[in-house]
Amino acid sequence: LAGIPKERAEEVIYFAPADTARPLGLNLLEYDERYPEQKTFVINEMIKIFDKLYDLKQTGGPIFEQYMRNAMLLIMDDPASGSTLMEISKVLSDPNFRKMKLDKCKDPTVVAFWRQEAEKAGGEAALANIVPYITSKLTSFISNATMRPIIGQQQSSFNLRDIMDQQKILLLNLSKGQVGEMNAHLLGMVLVGKILAASLSRTDVPREQRKDFYLYIDEFQNFITDSISIILSEARKYNLNLIMAHQYLGQLVRNNDTTIKDAVFGNVGTMVLFQIGSEDSETMVKNFTPVFNEFDLINIEKYNAYVKLLIDNTTSRPFSMAIPKLPDGNAAVAQKIKELSRLKYGRDRSVVEAEIFARSKNT
Repeated sequence: LAGIPKERAEEVIYFAPADTARPLGLNLLEYDERYPEQKTFVINEMIKIFDKLYDLKQTGGPIFEQYMRNAMLLIMDDPASGSTLMEISKVLSDPNFRKMKLDKCKDPTVVAFWRQEAEKAGGEAALANIVPYITSKLTSFISNATMRPIIGQQQSSFNLRDIMDQQKILLLNLSKGQVGEMNAHLLGMVLVGKILAASLSRTDVPREQRKDFYLYIDEFQNFITDSISIILSEARKYNLNLIMAHQYLGQLVRNNDTTIKDAVFGNVGTMVLFQIGSEDSETMVKNFTPVFNEFDLINIEKYNAYVKLLIDNTTSRPFSMAIPKLPDGNAAVAQKIKELSRLKYGRDRSVVEAEIFARSKNT
């Protein structure tokens, strides 16, 4: 923030979930109706996100996916009557609200699931038994005083496609100490997925007219689903440039699943190494020989890095690079940018809460 030029202050969107007085809205289930394929993408992404947050494969994933998918399809079919994370719990547990949504739903497959399968199921498959299992995964977000005013807003405070096309600056502050680890992961993964969806929608613009957009993700292993492989292999065609930073290779493997690690090594063209540990050096040295050996990788000096560039689809010879320390910038400008952004994009908490409460009464 302190390094942003004053003349670009109007173009900055500073999204700080910890600012509870004027929360910015982020409807996790919002999609651009001009691009119907985004609806399926958003639903698939949300299921992947909850799978990553709760490891659903080990705890009855198919049931969760079936009911979660049909709940999202039902509420998203008529956004005007509510289509946020708040409505998922409501459509599951409130028969009157579900009936109102079903009466408005134009998708016969979704209507058939609820009326002929879910509502008629008995025994362990009865709605009364299924609902607590699913809503328990949502409660920590929708009942959270910090998260509810953010994810409960029907309309998001910013449009990612507009941010890309107009080359604005979006900064997302996900301090785990301020918003909590689970909340930070959810918001980060949703934003990454939405940026991917927005970049893929650029098919309606000739390639030579697409403006570059740079996505920087620090500690990126916390904020990605399997869609990272799509970003790495597809998004470059849509001028989405990805810079991912993390600390050690073990972070890319979860429960012996190497999907993310394989996607990174299979697609990333340019690698920048600062000082790394001995275990990682055994893997990374293969990419930097014969110029650098394992000893070199372990003993890189401060403010220096070893780089292997991809230039015109050809890998360069590895080289060392000095990284100049960035100037401290102007702290006063940073504070003014924060204030301008919260006034421009945030909304008064009491107004937001009143809207959510009014919607909760809607049946």
